[in-house]
Amino acid sequence: MRININVFFIILLICSVTYAQIEVNPQKSLESVEINIDYVNVSSNKPGMSRLNIYVEIKYDDLQFIKENELYFANYEIAIKLLDRDGDQIDGETWQERVIVDTYDRTNSQDERSFSNGSFHVEPGEYKVVFGLTDSNTKRTIIKNTEIELKDFSDKPISLSDITFTNNIEIDSLGVKTICPVIASSVRAKGEDLFAYFEIYTDKVEAKPLKYSYKIISSDRKVVDKNSNELVLDAKRTLEYFRLDKNKLGHGVYIVKIEAKYGSQKDVTTKKLFIRWTGMPSQITDIKLATDQLKYIATKKQISNIKKAPKSERLNRFEEFWKKKDPTPGTERNELMDIYYSRIQYSNENFSGFRDGWKSDMGMIYIIFGPPNDIERHPFERSGKPYEIWYYYTYNRYFVFYDETGFGEYILANPDWRNFPRDGIYY
Repeated sequence: MRININVFFIILLICSVTYAQIEVNPQKSLESVEINIDYVNVSSNKPGMSRLNIYVEIKYDDLQFIKENELYFANYEIAIKLLDRDGDQIDGETWQERVIVDTYDRTNSQDERSFSNGSFHVEPGEYKVVFGLTDSNTKRTIIKNTEIELKDFSDKPISLSDITFTNNIEIDSLGVKTICPVIASSVRAKGEDLFAYFEIYTDKVEAKPLKYSYKIISSDRKVVDKNSNELVLDAKRTLEYFRLDKNKLGHGVYIVKIEAKYGSQKDVTTKKLFIRWTGMPSQITDIKLATDQLKYIATKKQISNIKKAPKSERLNRFEEFWKKKDPTPGTERNELMDIYYSRIQYSNENFSGFRDGWKSDMGMIYIIFGPPNDIERHPFERSGKPYEIWYYYTYNRYFVFYDETGFGEYILANPDWRNFPRDGIYY
């Protein structure tokens, strides 16, 4: 079903404004919902156009299922809007997805995911992508904005598409390759093979080999793997791939860089890749930073024990710390760790100012106590500074924050709370 994209986004924006006002005081929070999105730019078969492929992945556990007879159903809607540099809409689309499972356990699965995708053909240039996903059963909406630049692949001696990661590549009798994309922000460290797929474009085919090389670069700028290859192009569009050795890739963020040379011409394409250990929240991409962020749940001694460990041992100590706090030992997921780092992410997205949101007073209280039951806002006070009161009826507490500087960074009125004993959070 297609609907007017402008009308749909008006609805989405209304939902998002409401969400921004009540997310920190509702009965059901979106703080732990994980949506993975990949944007891949390839050549279009339409003259003068560039193609944007969008891949979306959401865990079954993050969808609301409803039982009908002996089956369980979840429905969600995706809306995408492309804006140019002036903020004018260039293209947009909305579509529905439905997930059907046969057992209740699968509705809470962290491993099974619903996958969706869409494509747009637009002129090369810079765009803002406004992505919206609405759970049809709960009416909860998440909106994400991304800046992208689409390349002009036409009439160039050599050019490379964006990289697509995949676990499986199938080649039919005609040599046509079929892939099932893996979202770059949700690749497991163990399990299936991992390939980097990309396309090579040239304005004319010549009797000379194309050479390409790749490097995998860690967050500390070290090359952890590299290789090179050579092939003869027999068409203006060539589909190519290589296997990534996940044994060389620990938990963390990497850059995959491909450079191709065709005679005297060359092109480069790069893509960020996040490899994570099973059970590790997607918000954790840097163990050092994640260890610093333990300050609201760990003692200084516990944090020091992790930070002083040799680099090869640091991740093990970090995991050991959280294993002792796992509310459901024996299962893959550590719910407390998921909640903790989801709250940190929410704080960074909503309370950042002169410092990261997780370091702010509002971030501290949000991370410890979660969303308030109610918020009393006083943004315009003639006789004093703007202030807010967060009420936690469940815990019989409230916290007052005031805007000391007038720039929106709210300070806790009772600073003693910054020195409370770090022994746990409320959830």
